[in-house]
Amino acid sequence: MTDQIRGWRLSGGALPAGMPPYFAQLRPGYYDEGQMDAFETDRSHAVLVTRLDDGARIVMAVDITELEDYQNMMGIVSGLIAAVSALTIALSIAWVYRSLRRPLGELAQRMEELDPEQPAQRLPTDFALAELHDIAALVNGHLERVERFIERERSLLDQASHEFRTPIAVIAGAVDVLKLYDLPPAAGAPLARIQSTTDNLTEIMAALLYLSRENDGKAPLETTRLDSLLLVLVDDHQHLLKGKHAHFVVEELEALWIDSPEAIARIVVGNLLRNAAENSYQGAIRIRLARGRLSIQDSGEGFDTVAAARRYTQGLRDSTKQGGGQGLGLFLTRRICERFGWTLKVSSNPSHGTLAEMTFPTGRQVQDV
Repeated sequence: MTDQIRGWRLSGGALPAGMPPYFAQLRPGYYDEGQMDAFETDRSHAVLVTRLDDGARIVMAVDITELEDYQNMMGIVSGLIAAVSALTIALSIAWVYRSLRRPLGELAQRMEELDPEQPAQRLPTDFALAELHDIAALVNGHLERVERFIERERSLLDQASHEFRTPIAVIAGAVDVLKLYDLPPAAGAPLARIQSTTDNLTEIMAALLYLSRENDGKAPLETTRLDSLLLVLVDDHQHLLKGKHAHFVVEELEALWIDSPEAIARIVVGNLLRNAAENSYQGAIRIRLARGRLSIQDSGEGFDTVAAARRYTQGLRDSTKQGGGQGLGLFLTRRICERFGWTLKVSSNPSHGTLAEMTFPTGRQVQDV
């Protein structure tokens, strides 16, 4: 310790033994190692110079060379430890990533391969990682609950459709019997209305039963001649224009076959015609069927498309909670378009009315016979 801390007294004579000459140049005060670097190059000192009353100076010096070397060494060691730790953490993360990437990718691929139209599909649970096994088991449990829910809904829909068929058939039969009697002329309109309503309900029940079945590709493909059906539907909806100064005009009509039962096409096209007729009070309702697209331009006042889209979305939500009426029509239209890959575009202009365009990508144009 004496080699590290030393002191000398300077009284104006010769330098004390062992005192570095540059210490004698220091004025009273404290000098740290940074200030002493200007005087020395091989050692590091901290020096305190004190003046005495008789004019002499006391010089106390602490040699901190070894302490600085130790601090420098510890700094290097700390840096090496930090580098090794960072490398270890990086390698650990890389190992975990590589060990999880393949099984996670396999799980994601198997989930991607699940076909929502194919029932009873499950994820394999033969994963080495217990966590992935638990995830696959939870997904399989969720799939099973969803399938049970869908089966209950389908069964309810199927039973309700069959139950409704009987009273509808009874009403239709009663109308046919009433037509055999000599009824007053005033009874003609109510009977026609009842007949039209029962026919519409029959078509809706058929559509519901059709949509409730899985599209497995095994059922025979049904086709409908859309141009011929369109003329029939235009004639059926003429009564909606009675008392108005509006009329249907078929401007273009190309022969088109679509892959759909007639009842399905009748519901969708009938809804478009009915909406156009109910919103038109004067002028022409222009109808075109060309190049696989049906367009119906009414002569109404148009509407705000943003507000209409909001009402349409709300109607789709309400249609799942309360059946019948406009909500059921919206529900069937949405489901039918999804099932057959059709697209419906509605645009409106206050000065030109509303234009509804239905595109049939799989339709087949044929020569009229």
